[in-house]
Amino acid sequence: MRKPFLLLVFLFLSCSKDKTPPPAVMYTLIVSASSGGSVNPTGGPYTANTNVAVTATPNTGYVFSHWTGNANGNDNPLSISMSGNKSIQANFVQQQFTLEVNVLGEGSISQSLISTSKTTQDYTAGSVVRLLASPSSGWLFSGWSGAIEGSDNPYDVTINEAKTITANFQERQAGEAVVLEADGPGGTYDLITSVLAPGWSPIEVPDCNHAAFGDHIDEIFDESLAKHVFRFYIHPTPDNDRCINFDRQRNEIKSYDKSPENLLGREGERVTYQWKFKLPAGFQSSPKFTHIHQIKSVGGDLASMPIYTLTTRKGTPDQLELRYAETENQGTLTRTDLAPFIGQWVEATETIVYGVNGTYNLELRNALTQEVLLSYANPSIVNWRPGASFARPKWGVYRSLVYAEDLRDEAVLFADFSVTED
Repeated sequence: MRKPFLLLVFLFLSCSKDKTPPPAVMYTLIVSASSGGSVNPTGGPYTANTNVAVTATPNTGYVFSHWTGNANGNDNPLSISMSGNKSIQANFVQQQFTLEVNVLGEGSISQSLISTSKTTQDYTAGSVVRLLASPSSGWLFSGWSGAIEGSDNPYDVTINEAKTITANFQERQAGEAVVLEADGPGGTYDLITSVLAPGWSPIEVPDCNHAAFGDHIDEIFDESLAKHVFRFYIHPTPDNDRCINFDRQRNEIKSYDKSPENLLGREGERVTYQWKFKLPAGFQSSPKFTHIHQIKSVGGDLASMPIYTLTTRKGTPDQLELRYAETENQGTLTRTDLAPFIGQWVEATETIVYGVNGTYNLELRNALTQEVLLSYANPSIVNWRPGASFARPKWGVYRSLVYAEDLRDEAVLFADFSVTED
C-alpha cells in the first residue's frame, strides 16, 4: 500500500518545478544632451513597460528646445515607456534677446557685433554689440539713455536680457565748441577717438614699429595747469611715419572724413581752433621741419601740401614759424625766436574763414602770464583749394629724419583742444 503514495509525491514535486516564473524582460535607455545643457537620468537598464521620467536642464544663457531620437516634442520632464531599447537626446539653443534702439533728435545708430557674426536686432545671450551714434549735420550727440547711460561713443553693450536704448542728439548752437580734454591715465586712444572720429581712427602714431614702447600718447597730471594733459612721445629711432614713410616720423591726432560734421571746415565757414601746448626744456628741432600743428585741405590736387603749419626749426637761434601755402609752394608768414616757448604752457587761438577770399588770425600767448608771444592776422587770404571738400586740423609732432643726429627723444604736452564753428 506504500507504493502509490510515493508515486503521488513524485508527481507533485515534478509539477511544482514546471511553474517557476520566467526572468523579467529588460530594456536599455540612453539619454544624451546637446551643448548647452544636461539631462537626468542619463539612462540605464529598465524593466519592460516601466515609465521613466527624464528632465532636461539648460545651462545659463540657453533654453531647452526639443527631444530627438526615440522621442519627440518638447515636454519637460518627458515620460518614456520602456517598450524596447531607446535612445533620446535633449536639444538646447542659446537664448535670444531683442535690442531696441531709438533716436531722439537727428542722427543715426549703427550696430555691429564684436563677439559673433550676427547683425540683426535679435542677439544670442552673451553677444557684445557696439553702438555708434552719428549726429546729423548741425547736431551733436549728447548721450545714451534707457538700459545704458553716459556719453561714451561708441558704447559696447553686453546682451544678457532684452534692452531698449536711446541715442540722444541735440541741435548744435552757433558758437558751441567740440572739446577734447584729458581725463586721467588709461584709455587715451579711446578718449581721443570718441571726440575726433567715434568708431574710427583719428590717431597717427608710430606704435607699429615701436610696439615695445607702448602707446605713444598718454595722459599725466600737470601741476601748473592743475589738470590732466596729453603727452605725445617721439623717438629718433625706431619711430617712423606709420610704417609707411621712413624719412620722417609722425605722432599726430586729427579730424578727417570720418569725423563729425562740426569738425570739418567747409567753404564759407568761420572756424576757431584753440589748444595749449608745452615744449620741454632742451627741445631740439630739425633744420628741415618739425610741425606741431597743421591745417590741411582734403580733396583736389593740392591735398598733400598743408595750408598752414606751425613749425619749429633749428637755427641760430631756433625759430618758431607760421608757414602758409596757397598752392604747392610753402613760405613763412611770420617767425619768432623759439626760446620763450620752451618749458612754458602756450595758449593758441587760430580763427579761419575758409574761402578764396578768406581771413586768418593766429595768436599765441603764455597760458599763465597771458603775454602775447606771436600774433598774425590777414583779412584777405586764400584759404580754399580747387577741388577741396573740407579742411581739417592736426596736432602733435611731425618731423623730418633727414638730420636725425639733430634730434632726441621728446615728450611734448598738449591740452584743451576745442573746435568752434560759427
